[in-house]
Amino acid sequence: MGFLSKIFGKKEVELKRPQVREDAALIKTLVGHEDRVLGVRFSPDGKKLVSGSFDEKVKLWNVETGNAIHTMSGHTTWVKCVDYSPKGDKVASGSIDSTVRIWDVVTAKCLHVCKGHDTEVRMIAFSPDGKVVASCSRDTTIKFWDAETGSELKTLFGHKSYIECIAYSADGKKLVSCGEEPVVKIWDIETGKNIANYPTGDTLSHFAAFSPDGSKIALCGRDAKVKVLDATSGKIIHILEGHEDGVRSLCFNPAGTLIASAANDESVRLWDVAKGVLVHTYRGHTHEVQSVAFSPDGKVIASGSDDFKIKLWGVV
Repeated sequence: MGFLSKIFGKKEVELKRPQVREDAALIKTLVGHEDRVLGVRFSPDGKKLVSGSFDEKVKLWNVETGNAIHTMSGHTTWVKCVDYSPKGDKVASGSIDSTVRIWDVVTAKCLHVCKGHDTEVRMIAFSPDGKVVASCSRDTTIKFWDAETGSELKTLFGHKSYIECIAYSADGKKLVSCGEEPVVKIWDIETGKNIANYPTGDTLSHFAAFSPDGSKIALCGRDAKVKVLDATSGKIIHILEGHEDGVRSLCFNPAGTLIASAANDESVRLWDVAKGVLVHTYRGHTHEVQSVAFSPDGKVIASGSDDFKIKLWGVV
């Protein structure tokens, strides 16, 4: 699949590579959640995985064995999002119960319950230095929490409707946010100011992320497209088409050369960032795929689905 030739006035380019069966890259399936898996993230060393589910649980997994290490309970309704701290000693979770929880990875104990949002938390993210956890909510705010104490540090206002996603730039100086507005916002974290607003062309963006070098922003939404924008100008570089339903999640690989996307069409797709073309389609989930994450070495993709399962895929 190519990017939109109408916009760029070029013929679509096809990658010439051997055909790989869509389920051939499956490494392992992790089973243990009792309901939809909504969030997955690798540990910094790639040996563990954290997941959050509609079953109200946060689980830690051994990637090599596929076994669950810990199950953390405490949220009073479904867990929408999870993240690993850069040092690998903590995980954070955000829930529809409007709280953010910070957990100790070794003991599986809840260290802090961060209360301040008025309604459900949709996304969380550790800062690159691990000192802060950012969260966004359907209350239209972005909040920052001290990862050591759990105390609230700052609140950002500016969205007119609910926020679905936030993500840090790799240098920790900027934050990108998107949601139920046809715009993606860029924030200066130090000043708390909204420094840029780029049109998305979609009424709902589910997910946005900076490329590792900070030069691009990828976003996806209900229009079934993945868009790659210039982070400085907001100009569309590529529109990646191929999914047959809304795209729920995406991520760059550590090198910034690939994007993995997860969608309601039950697939995970891999895209070449430079060429704007589809590299591979992963199939195996039997319901919508809610979350996707690259391992730190870029060799494995994890996906969480409404089929209650987590799948690990080899990058082809």
